[in-house]
Amino acid sequence: MRVATITLRLVALGVLAQAPSAGAQSFVGAGGPTERLTVPPSGNALRRAAAPESGPRAAIPADPLRQPVLTTSAPARRLPATTGGFRLEGEEDALRFPVYVTEAQSRGRPRLRVSYLSAISVAPEASELVASVNGIVVGRTRIQAPGAVKVVEFELPEGSLKLGYNAIDLSASQRHRVDCSLDATYELWTQIDPSRSGLVVPPVAAGGIELKDLAALEPDDSGALPVRVVVNDKPSLPRLERIFHAVEAIGLVGRIARPIVEFGPLMPGRAGINLLVGTASELRGSPDLESIGPVTGPKLAMLPPREDRAPTLVVSGTSYDEVEAAIAILARGTEPYGTSRGLKAAALLRGVAVTSGDRVPLQSLGVSTREFSGRLLRTSFDVHLPADFLPADYGKVMLNLAGAYASGLAPEARILVDLNGRNAASVPLPQTRGEVFENNTIPLPLSLWRPGLNRVDIAAQVPVPADATCGLGGPDLKRERFLFLDRTSLSIPNLARTAKVPDLAATTSGAVPFVEGRRRPRIVLPTLDRDTVAAGAMMAARLASAAGRMIDFELANETQSGTGATLIVAPVRSLAPASLSGLGLDPDQVRRIWEARAETSRASGQSGSVPAPTLDRMRRNVPPRCSLPDLTLRVAGPVPPRAASSSSPADGRPAVTRATFDGDLATKWDETLRTRHPLVEAAGDMVERASSTFRDLLGESRGWLDSGEPVKSLNVPPSASLVLAQGFLSTQGANDSFDDTTTLVTAPNAILLKASVACLIDPEVWSKVGGRFAFLNAADGRLDTIEPDSVRLIATQDRSVSNLRLVAAGWLSMNPIFYVALALGLALCLGLSTTVMVRNVGRRNR
Repeated sequence: MRVATITLRLVALGVLAQAPSAGAQSFVGAGGPTERLTVPPSGNALRRAAAPESGPRAAIPADPLRQPVLTTSAPARRLPATTGGFRLEGEEDALRFPVYVTEAQSRGRPRLRVSYLSAISVAPEASELVASVNGIVVGRTRIQAPGAVKVVEFELPEGSLKLGYNAIDLSASQRHRVDCSLDATYELWTQIDPSRSGLVVPPVAAGGIELKDLAALEPDDSGALPVRVVVNDKPSLPRLERIFHAVEAIGLVGRIARPIVEFGPLMPGRAGINLLVGTASELRGSPDLESIGPVTGPKLAMLPPREDRAPTLVVSGTSYDEVEAAIAILARGTEPYGTSRGLKAAALLRGVAVTSGDRVPLQSLGVSTREFSGRLLRTSFDVHLPADFLPADYGKVMLNLAGAYASGLAPEARILVDLNGRNAASVPLPQTRGEVFENNTIPLPLSLWRPGLNRVDIAAQVPVPADATCGLGGPDLKRERFLFLDRTSLSIPNLARTAKVPDLAATTSGAVPFVEGRRRPRIVLPTLDRDTVAAGAMMAARLASAAGRMIDFELANETQSGTGATLIVAPVRSLAPASLSGLGLDPDQVRRIWEARAETSRASGQSGSVPAPTLDRMRRNVPPRCSLPDLTLRVAGPVPPRAASSSSPADGRPAVTRATFDGDLATKWDETLRTRHPLVEAAGDMVERASSTFRDLLGESRGWLDSGEPVKSLNVPPSASLVLAQGFLSTQGANDSFDDTTTLVTAPNAILLKASVACLIDPEVWSKVGGRFAFLNAADGRLDTIEPDSVRLIATQDRSVSNLRLVAAGWLSMNPIFYVALALGLALCLGLSTTVMVRNVGRRNR
């Protein structure tokens, strides 16, 4: 009887190992073939499936407790967008997402759904995707999705989710199919599809949502939070101001980096939030408003979601002052709560804030100790420097590296450190017998850092000679080659604290002009159509999130001098030519290249809709919200492109292309080098500027340094769909404060303006904005920046000798000609004084 029972069980296991379950769900990748998941085998069949495969690499063993389970069609609570994006690159990489869940969502047996696409070069038998929740591994699966998006789900242990923030980690270990060189490691990637990844938990509607749970609002397919502002008629500027402030408060309380604002009727679905802002009389007639009771003072209320409506936040009062008081109550929020890992993941969204003299262990930056047996180990983390930090060559950040490397590495083995995509250091690993190091100091120049968020990438290239043949039969395949210890630290030197203008990095990292000015900042909206106002609200919320506090923006229709730092958000057609030329743009050139896109209408759908996650977009790692809407041209058509050798247009201006744009820059640099380097030509201007500089440094005004150079026009690349520019439209008061600082955000039309701003505020794109000009192609998220020819330094700190010394050193490092002239002047003074002193010393020969 026992033999028969065993035989029947083996037969059943064999059937399970050969045929998919009848209840298996099928998923179709974006444009690819159907993927089918089955029940994982068990028993002897499982051990046979887990046997190592033949080949140069050992297969990853299967784990019956951590294999993916059957997927369902239930919607998932999607993962939020972070600065790390949704791509796992190289041989080892990890992503961390802070996800807020309510008390009702934390109960039961939730599941984690992961949807991904991998590079064709990833070897499935040696590559693995591991999912963890709050530090506990909940699932692992082989990476095998080169032709279509694959969806897997993992059951979470009961009680693994807690009320508040939880940390979800996705890590990948990837190996190449056929190539073992260092270059091949850059071909390895796994792209997470945010539209179909997240926690499968009960919707918020199951238990409602309270004001303290705003962080539990579900993002959309791109990881952004839709905010639908519901208005019955055209709102006035005072009411729009309160709407802007309410959107800022939602972003701050919910730690939401990407609020996508739209104006329209109540929004259905699970994702996002509806927003009603106004006095009781203005909101009269809104659906279900009677459920919040009478409005006799500042009023905050949350209407629970329904099948046909997302959660709705009501901010009201009997007057605008009471509405503003209700917004202030909303902005105060409550202390964040959750698991320790979840709270740390939420705090790391903006990077760890550091300042002068700090020594920061990488463990506090989310970096863990790792042993590595591959060829290229990469570790990344974010550091947030003060928004008024002056980047220049007056000091170095010290990376104190702790770890070890094995013996027998190839001669090209080394450690590389990149700052914001630029190489900062390259240190060889010279010991053939290996080495254990505790404090290997690597200097990183301050000039490569930037105000606000900085991405630091540490790469250990550790190839061995056997890699040339992929280590067939060699012992180096499984041997650990590098050890990275989390007690590695960063030592921050004394930083010069003064704001540089123009500098879009300081604006996007801490909204410096808008929080440090003496007067109330303004947002200028020359046109009040829905798309333009929505773009302005998104910019206001993103700047408030960068500053970490509410910004009391005043709304206006036109620019006025002497009224505080100004943010202009408008289509190019509504801007005065003086506004463009005053900021260094050529109005005729801008209007000419955007002429074909200026007069357009929306072909279909909302301009803020999320583009479909096609295989092509996922392979190119395009930010989910970076896509231009389908538009219908109202003009005859775009101006046909001219070849580089074609003749100039009738107006005498050359055709503007990317090549001519780069050529103009090269010519400008060549002319600059030829005209500015000779000291004879620059002597007069040098003396004048140096005297003005030292007069400011001695304290005659708070504006420390002033270039005094006229504004030069710059051509806009034709591929740009959005232009950011910063400067001074007026010189009155510009030397001593931010009050006349003007920041411009413009696009060919209102529809493209809104779509491009939605792409701009993506954390991956926003963290790269800098310089005086930034040109964004919202079709793919590509951003080009142009540094200013000259800057003004405006004091943000109380004057001190130490800070003044650092500022002066930083300014001289940015202006080497003045440094050389000053050194020559001091040498000349020393020579003259020495001559005078020794003239009367000693015996004279008669």
